[in-house]
Order: sequence, then C-alpha cells, then structure tokens
Amino acid sequence: MSTRKIWLLVSLTLVVFILCLVALPTFETILINFPEILLGQVSLARETKPLYPRDFASEDFLLNRVDPSEIERAEYIALRKDALFWESDYVGFARTALSREEIFTLQQILSTGNLFHRSADGESYQCITRDTSQEPALEPCSQGKQYMDQYLAYQREAEQTDAVGVLQFTLKDGRLAEIRVFPAERGLAYTPYEKSGEWWLDGISCPSPLLNDLSARATLAPIPVLWPELSAGRANARAARMLGNRYNAALVVLRESSAVREVFGEILELRPALGTNNYSSWMDSTSIFLTLRVTGTRGEGTVIIQGYECFDLEMVFEGALFEDGQGYFCP
Repeated sequence: MSTRKIWLLVSLTLVVFILCLVALPTFETILINFPEILLGQVSLARETKPLYPRDFASEDFLLNRVDPSEIERAEYIALRKDALFWESDYVGFARTALSREEIFTLQQILSTGNLFHRSADGESYQCITRDTSQEPALEPCSQGKQYMDQYLAYQREAEQTDAVGVLQFTLKDGRLAEIRVFPAERGLAYTPYEKSGEWWLDGISCPSPLLNDLSARATLAPIPVLWPELSAGRANARAARMLGNRYNAALVVLRESSAVREVFGEILELRPALGTNNYSSWMDSTSIFLTLRVTGTRGEGTVIIQGYECFDLEMVFEGALFEDGQGYFCP
C-alpha cells in the first residue's frame, strides 16, 4: 500500500473518530431519554427525570393502603415556607431521616385525621368515610366547610412561623408518598402530593410535637451534583450539548441577576445539581427546567430556573427560600 493511501486511511479514520466524539452526546441523550425523547422530553440523566403520576402513592399512604413494611426510607424536609416547583427533589433544603417508630406514628396521625375534598365549584364538600368492611370512600359531609376553614387557619399559621415541611416515604417498589404538612399550635393541616387522581384531598388532625422535633433535627447537607467527576465547565458543556443553547442562556441570566448576587455574593461556580433538569418541547410549547448548584462568596445553595425565551427563578440558601422579585426575566 502506498504512503499516500496509508495517510488517506489514517485521515479518514481520524475524521470518523472525531465525528463519533461529536455525536456521542446525541447517542447518550437518546439512550437516557428513550422513549420520552419521541415526545420531545429530554433529561440530563435518569435520576433527573420528573416523576410520572403513577409514581406517587401519597393518597394510598393516607388511606392506609401502604403497609409500613413497604417503606424503604423516609425523610422530613424543612421548607419553612410553602415552596412550589421544588417537588419532589427539594435540593438545598434541610432534612432528617425518620425512624421506623416515627414512620408508624406519622402514618397513624395522618390516616386518622379528617380527610376532605372541596369540589370544583368551591361550595360543596365531601369527606372520606372509613368503614372497615369497605374501601374508604368520599361522601357528602356537612363539616367540610368547617374543616376547610381550620385547614386554612393552620396553613396560615405555619407559613407565619416558618413551620412548613414535607414528609416523603419512598416505597420498595419505587413509588413515592409525599405529604405537605402545616403544623400549627391548634392543629395540623396537610395535603398529599399527587399529579393525577379522581379527587384531591386535604386533611386536618390534632397537633403533634413530633413534627416540631423533626424540624429542629433537620440539617443541611452538601448539595449533590451531576457528574461530580467533571469540572463545572465540562459539566455545563455536557448539559448544553444535551439540552440545547437555552441552557447557556439560563446560566447568563443567573450570572447577571442582581438578586442572585445579593443572596450568594459574587458567583464563583454554577453547575447542574442532582435534581430535575430537563427540556420539553410539545406542539407549540417549549420550556426548560434546571436545578443548579450555585457557589458564591457567601456560600453554596440551589437555584431552580424555568422558562425558554424568558426565565423565572427561585433560590434556596442556608435552607431558606428566596425569590428574585422580578417575575419572568427576558435576556
């Protein structure tokens, strides 16, 4: 074989190798996100995919359809305020693990409370009836309005005293029971988190000192990141290849945000955290949702940022929730 042919073969091999390296993120993206990618859903990793409605067993937990032996682990997460959009990862909030005795006690408290459902018209109510010979069922009840008034009063007090929390029970089959709790001096309000269902329940019960103990015990831990073996720059580059150029646009918004600098100080590092990180495109709707670890001169915390052409963000620093105060920002 002539020298020219050898060099041509080597050059072609090198070109193919480079093309394979360039295409690698695409193969990785397809592998991680199949079959969701067919519907325009892309996540950075399997661990960062949002949970499906079928993955929740929150109402089953309240209705005593979950045996405590089915629970693999449980945590209390101290939110302080009612935090939307952070479920179910709650990256950056203080938390504590629950013992078997605490799991059993909490299930008894929550399942024996008054569970009720307010209809779409906001006027009529149904309550869960517990006949041991039958499955729990919703029936019209005259106490519903009273229960709702108590629920709102407890919720308001918990917000004012920074007592809002979340109970999470991970089952051995992978499902999650998540209960938002609002402890107050006069009682406890709570709501199971579900993405779909035939009804939406709220509950009230007697106050429990156990929740105060759990809140006092909750501690902060280092924020877990995706691909810890990579530098922040390489991790961000990998994320941008998988999610598209809006990933970098979101980073620009964070770096230019005066609210972020006010909370974290000067930003030293941004990188994907181990939480929801995905891109969604369906028909005429496109959005990106990111969970990022932010390290600044004042310390580290978490930011969630969502949008596409414009972005909205919230922050958690030292376990406390902060908003940017701007609403949607369009770079």
